[in-house]
Amino acid sequence: MKILIVSPLFPPSASVAIVRISSLAHALLKEGHELTIIRNEYDDESILLLKNDPELINLKTYKVKMNQSVRFPEASKRYKNTFREVMNTDNYDLVFITAGPFYTIPLCEIAKKEYNTKCIIDYRDLWIFDMRNKLDFFKPISLAKKLVYFPIEKKSIKHADLVVTVTDSWRQILRKVYSRDKFEVIANGYDDEQLTKLSYTQSSYPYSENFVITAFGKLSYYSRDYGVKFFKAMKILSEKYPNLLILHIGLPEKETEEAINISRFDRKKYINTGFIKYTEGVQLLKSSNVNVIIDVRKGAMGTKFYDYVFVNKPLIYLGKKNTQLECLVNGFENGFTCFNEDDVIDAFTKIRDKELSSLTNNENMQQYSRSEQNKRYLELINKLFI
Repeated sequence: MKILIVSPLFPPSASVAIVRISSLAHALLKEGHELTIIRNEYDDESILLLKNDPELINLKTYKVKMNQSVRFPEASKRYKNTFREVMNTDNYDLVFITAGPFYTIPLCEIAKKEYNTKCIIDYRDLWIFDMRNKLDFFKPISLAKKLVYFPIEKKSIKHADLVVTVTDSWRQILRKVYSRDKFEVIANGYDDEQLTKLSYTQSSYPYSENFVITAFGKLSYYSRDYGVKFFKAMKILSEKYPNLLILHIGLPEKETEEAINISRFDRKKYINTGFIKYTEGVQLLKSSNVNVIIDVRKGAMGTKFYDYVFVNKPLIYLGKKNTQLECLVNGFENGFTCFNEDDVIDAFTKIRDKELSSLTNNENMQQYSRSEQNKRYLELINKLFI
């Protein structure tokens, strides 16, 4: 099968957004499918960072010039021009569109109406109905944008043969709004194909003298307010445990910098690695003492949750009540759900005093792997052609 993947963020991009589509692309190639890619054009720095996936980097690729200053209408126009150019040069059985960014999803209508080609939209995140904060969601300027973009999303979903998202909560939202049945859930997972090959020695860990609380990827990005709660708790705990260290694996965040400043946490006890390769990040994560995830989205499921499950260390969730993450973290023996500073202090103290070292004793963790999710994805794709 010839498949055209439209994914603005794709290897060699340094974004965490490439993990889901990269894993699926490898699975499709193993099944013998022929892949062509349309993606953003990247600078040399990104290419240097991620030259370690030649199978995907060397695929036939069309690049679209893009940067943060390009607005939705222009970005969508550029992708439409490139998309028609590619579709006019070859016949494809399937168009696969990742979202977000969301300026690519109008291509689904073009695929169906102009080329009569099957199309899948894969939502890593919600677009119009992504509600992280009610006040921000209902701001006049935010509502005005949603009114403009809503018809675009509605039309795109109408023409899709299949729409996939990562949580059942998000699927229910899309079903309710768009009154259609063609929504499926394919969860994220840890990349078992990469991680099971890791050879790691404790001696290479640079923070062995510290008691390390680690965040992988986003830390305060989804909520500066909860980031402040976290660092205020850490400030109190660091007075009792002087060797406490916060290790943030991933790109720097202005929200985290603000949270540190507001909380007056000792900046010397916070380390940000910047972007590093996925496997290197997990190697660091594997030697941490405690992992933390901060999120306030009700139905969201960040990809890093599955990496926390893989490394199997005690996990602290800090955020709102009644979210999908709260429910999942609560399901593990040493998963702690916290909603304020005192909860974080209590959870950390329990982990430290009882010398807890694992998230769970359950040995059946393969269900959280990407290979299991990719099997389900391949089944759904094959069904489209029966």
